[in-house]
Amino acid sequence: LVVDSSHSAVNTVGKNMSVNASEVAERVDALVARIDGMNAEVDTFYIFWAATLVFSMQMGFALLSAGAVRRKNVQNIMLKGVLDACLGAVIWYLWGYGVAYDAERDQPDANPFIGTGCTNYALAGHVTHSNCNSEGQGAYGYDWVSWFFQYAFAAAAATIVSGAVAERCNLSAYLIYTTGITGFIYPVVVHWVWDSAGFLSANNSNINERWGTGMIDFAGSGVVHMTGGMAAIVGAKILGPRRGRFAPDGTAQPGFTGHSLALTVLGTFVLWIGWYGFNQGSTLTLIGQGQTAARVGVTTTLAGGMAACVGLYIKRMLPPVLGGTHVWDLGHTCNSLLAGLVGVTAGCATVEPYLAVVIGICSAFFYHGGSCLMRKLRIDDPLDAFAVHGVNGLWGVIAVGLFTKEEYSYVVDDDGNTAYGCFTGGDGALLGTQLAGACIEIIWVVSLSLVLFLGLHFTGMFRVPVEMEEAGLDVSKHGGSAYPENPEPDMTAYKKKEEPVTTAS
Repeated sequence: LVVDSSHSAVNTVGKNMSVNASEVAERVDALVARIDGMNAEVDTFYIFWAATLVFSMQMGFALLSAGAVRRKNVQNIMLKGVLDACLGAVIWYLWGYGVAYDAERDQPDANPFIGTGCTNYALAGHVTHSNCNSEGQGAYGYDWVSWFFQYAFAAAAATIVSGAVAERCNLSAYLIYTTGITGFIYPVVVHWVWDSAGFLSANNSNINERWGTGMIDFAGSGVVHMTGGMAAIVGAKILGPRRGRFAPDGTAQPGFTGHSLALTVLGTFVLWIGWYGFNQGSTLTLIGQGQTAARVGVTTTLAGGMAACVGLYIKRMLPPVLGGTHVWDLGHTCNSLLAGLVGVTAGCATVEPYLAVVIGICSAFFYHGGSCLMRKLRIDDPLDAFAVHGVNGLWGVIAVGLFTKEEYSYVVDDDGNTAYGCFTGGDGALLGTQLAGACIEIIWVVSLSLVLFLGLHFTGMFRVPVEMEEAGLDVSKHGGSAYPENPEPDMTAYKKKEEPVTTAS
């Protein structure tokens, strides 16, 4: 009986242990699922935070643009900034996002040139009742917030162009070219470089489709800024300079400077703040990428700050024949800062901090040279959009091929070897890919911009009439100045009447 009882007790304990182990396993699985869900929601919030900062750059562009134009055109340029955000949202929803990102990128028939799957066109695949090859919306909102993040980038690219054609571009023409850039020119470049099916993408594992190592353009020196800058110079050249901007001998004339350096400085700071969402948010996740995101904040800050300091002295010290003025030029310093931010955007995650300083120094010189070149060519660019974004966007792409550190690189050659910068020990494979990719992007953007802007020019839609330009677009198009001079109201009726003074008899 004792033996039988002990066997029964052992069996009971064994069963209880089995039940307890099963419960523990279930609880562990539930805890792991909960942690995974929290991580996914953290990433969703992180991208939403970054996208909000990038979207706030529209406010920075509006302030910068308003300060850089003359008083009589402030309403016009700020309305275009508002429409960049509004019209861009609709276009990016309907087809821009689908052109840029192919949700069926893992399929063998994914197109390396343009997005073709229906999932991202009007976000059709993000709802459960769609006919697309999709499982519907994700559980934690990352698919939705990804659209918002990429929309904010697209709106920035279109805004760059509006500064180059400011003070003389017709609003109807502006709406047309914004549709063309946001809806086709820009998203095709995005697909090439950032979609894993793109032929220039570092994430394309198909070496038969991928060119070279694939490009490193972490946050868009080429994809966003060079695209906007190249379209800007084409538009400014075809549109022609503001009337009276250049003398017959090509000399730049006074009287065309912006009306408010205060707005320019405020806009520069807002853009700088937004750049942290632009660059750090491009890790696309916080979980597992915290160190990279933190380092990106350092390299972004150093490049912008160094470029501003160097740009200040370039303008102060160079002789007039080389574009110097012998004054401490605030506007030039602000644009130099922005040029440094543009220059480091492609390589902000792949270069050491000291090399970010080098990128900033070079960016200041490239901006100054680009600005002088535009005046030499008599191309009128009120905001120096080409010099800031086009020239330094190209420089940023090239800098990646020179300065990328092996440990930070995320591209490989056809043999599976990590590719990195020439000046940090690399063999030149990455630099060759960066140069080839930049050339392809420039050819694409310039060619389509020529078609777009020449079409507007020959139809007579591109430029406002002479009398409207001379009067100012605010008065002729928008009903009055952005700074109405309201007369003081007549307050005499509200003054207390004085009582007659009486004297005692």
